[in-house]
Amino acid sequence: MPATIPTIYSTLFLTILLFYGLISFLRGSIRDRTTDALFAVDNLTDDHLLKQVRDHFQQRAYKVVEIDPERDVANLSGQVKPSLFLAIFLTILAAIGLICLGVVLGILIPDLENLWLWLTILSPIAGVFYWRGTPRERKVSLQLLPETRLKVRAHKDEIEELQRSLKLEKIEVN
Repeated sequence: MPATIPTIYSTLFLTILLFYGLISFLRGSIRDRTTDALFAVDNLTDDHLLKQVRDHFQQRAYKVVEIDPERDVANLSGQVKPSLFLAIFLTILAAIGLICLGVVLGILIPDLENLWLWLTILSPIAGVFYWRGTPRERKVSLQLLPETRLKVRAHKDEIEELQRSLKLEKIEVN
């Protein structure tokens, strides 16, 4: 069954939309995801919790940068390596997206029938974009609040890991 002109153009339009989504996904991979979380803790008078939190972040290569005893705030900083798995995954996604775009353009413009092959060569740019764009230094801020609460400002993944490893109860903030 031969492809009709409206079918080809609608396929091109959808492919371009998907390719735009891929570019948005690549940009999102390096976006800063710092957020705040509030945890309810039972034993604030006991230094055991504070020692657990400190040990947790030290195991994850964070170091104390500043302590403000007046506000009960501790600021930590750590170097984070980019994920090799994510760099490879983004490169593969970019290769698939570029192949699809090249095939559709090759169907639309017959002189460009092998364009998909040449566009595939550009796919490692996605991995390099992620690898170089990932923030290397992450900051964590810990604050003890009244009413047995702990406020943490950190990367979303760090907060989830802290909650999981120390079994803390998260309080929803409205």
